[in-house]
Amino acid sequence: MNHNMTGGDRVGEGKPKRARVRSGCTRCRTKRRKCDEVKPVCGRCKEKKEACQWTTRIVFREENNHGLSTPQPFSKHSKSKRSAPGRFEIQDVTAEIIREHQHHGPVEILVPTTDSALKEHDRSSQMADEAATHFHDMQAWEVAATMKLMDAGAPDFTKFDANYQESLVMGNTETANTLPTVDELSYVWPSPTALGLYDDSIFLPGSAYLDAHSTLRSHLINEVNTSSATRIGTPELPLDEGVETSEFDDESTDRHPSPQAPLTDEEEFSLLQNWIEELSPWLDKFDGQRHFQHTLPIMARSHAHLRYAILATSARQLERKERSSHTERSLALYQKAIQLVLPELHTRSTPVIASCVVLCGLEMQSSSPKAWRQHLDGCAYLIQASGIHGFSGGINQALFWCFARMDVCGGLITSMNTLIPMAHWAPGLALDDNATFFKKTSGFDAHACYAVYLCGHVLDLLTHKPQFASRVGASLSSTTGSGDRSSSSYNKRWTELWQYIEDWYRHRPDEMLPIASATIASNPFPQVLYSNPAAISGNQTHHTASILMLQHKPCNVTFSPKPHSIFWHARQICAISISNQHHGAWTNSIQPLWIAGQWMSHPSEQKAILDVLERIEKETGWGTKWRAEDLKGFWGD
Repeated sequence: MNHNMTGGDRVGEGKPKRARVRSGCTRCRTKRRKCDEVKPVCGRCKEKKEACQWTTRIVFREENNHGLSTPQPFSKHSKSKRSAPGRFEIQDVTAEIIREHQHHGPVEILVPTTDSALKEHDRSSQMADEAATHFHDMQAWEVAATMKLMDAGAPDFTKFDANYQESLVMGNTETANTLPTVDELSYVWPSPTALGLYDDSIFLPGSAYLDAHSTLRSHLINEVNTSSATRIGTPELPLDEGVETSEFDDESTDRHPSPQAPLTDEEEFSLLQNWIEELSPWLDKFDGQRHFQHTLPIMARSHAHLRYAILATSARQLERKERSSHTERSLALYQKAIQLVLPELHTRSTPVIASCVVLCGLEMQSSSPKAWRQHLDGCAYLIQASGIHGFSGGINQALFWCFARMDVCGGLITSMNTLIPMAHWAPGLALDDNATFFKKTSGFDAHACYAVYLCGHVLDLLTHKPQFASRVGASLSSTTGSGDRSSSSYNKRWTELWQYIEDWYRHRPDEMLPIASATIASNPFPQVLYSNPAAISGNQTHHTASILMLQHKPCNVTFSPKPHSIFWHARQICAISISNQHHGAWTNSIQPLWIAGQWMSHPSEQKAILDVLERIEKETGWGTKWRAEDLKGFWGD
């Protein structure tokens, strides 16, 4: 008797190995043969001269990743050698498959057959396509999950998806706008358990905070995609009839009880005072008219969701600053803000966008920075779909630039381009046109926003370079291939952008210049004092962009006159943070300090950087320990 037969050849002896059966090509799976999984034709099919086909839905390993629209960063598993028998891991991508069905199914069903209808469909779906450009660019934690999700029996989304698509075709908007509940969203948006992306974050797996965020995020993305693609108006429902309100309130509070007692007048007064005196200056640092301090509190009087968003963000900042483990108050306010804003998302009104931006501020100070994009993308799609840009004027313009700063900061952390494409930041289509817009706009705060805009273009230029902002101190040869740095298109884009960056520094208005500077022998960095937060953060942003550009300078580009060195820009970043103590500017300086700190080798310089990072967290509540630890690891401490 042959004892070397595979389990698949033994009739009636045990169960087949599901991992092998479900990961090979379809022909090997059908015949229950071991597949070497070589693409595009496996070894067995090549030997037998048979057609080799691969599944596009069930995916367990990243190298067989055909079910996702874009590659996912499975850094631990991609391009790895095959694991030894008994040690393989099966990656659960149930959530990704569900998401693909949800956001692509309706479009496939609604595709017209006539030429005229096709043209009309293309126009109606253009906004949805643009808003979803970066939707599939997700972090690994959104795809990776434990096998418990498969064994536990996730909710059946097939019925939901079928009803949803049918309702769109039939024009039933009431059914079409019914979205997953909080329980269902725990499967649609898996938690980042495997990669350990959360430090002292309150957005922990299974937490009420994460459930509430996932609900809002899913509703935002569905609102942008479904309403733009179908052009079916969302009916206004009274609050007591809103599907979203009842779903969120009942499901979330049942699973995660939170205090329902209203705030006392004294508590609300204290939170609003903290917003006016502490938080709004953070968000208004590039806005001379101070819309977050002056306009939003007045707007909140007639929009309860904005009022609760402000109160929740203020409460969370105080919890962070006081290092309190009691998050019940901020959680209850956060849940209430989301509950009230969900039925209003379809309006895309200024108060709704303001609430979403304010809640982004809460999430930025409470989540792992490496997961920031998941906390920003929903709001990014809403802003883009609403047509708001950097020159919209008034409160909308202030909301855009507040979000844009968070977007750029998130891009620096992840070495990725911005969630809102640069083409949507200003009315012009080209960099030349938009530069003219900035130069014609009066006010030094516009010049500070111009620095953020240029830094966004730097991210857009360098985003194809792996981890370009993670190890800036590395040598050029190790971070950039010679082929990339010598291509004519890259050289042209780099040179054009560098000229604008240099022009920004040479033509700074008086308000953006330092009012005093000094060199003290006992200090490792010079002292540079600015009169306003826009100058502080704007100049730091310029120096950060300059470091990244010089780090990736094309080989054949020469300068005349010679520009400042990378080391000079790095020292300026450190000097600005140490010399200027505006809390709003401090919250934007953490990533620049990380980039600059990699160029500092003297112990006194390193200590000064660690000291200011520690002080930032102590005085503002904004987390900096993660970057301090990164710097220590980079320095070899």
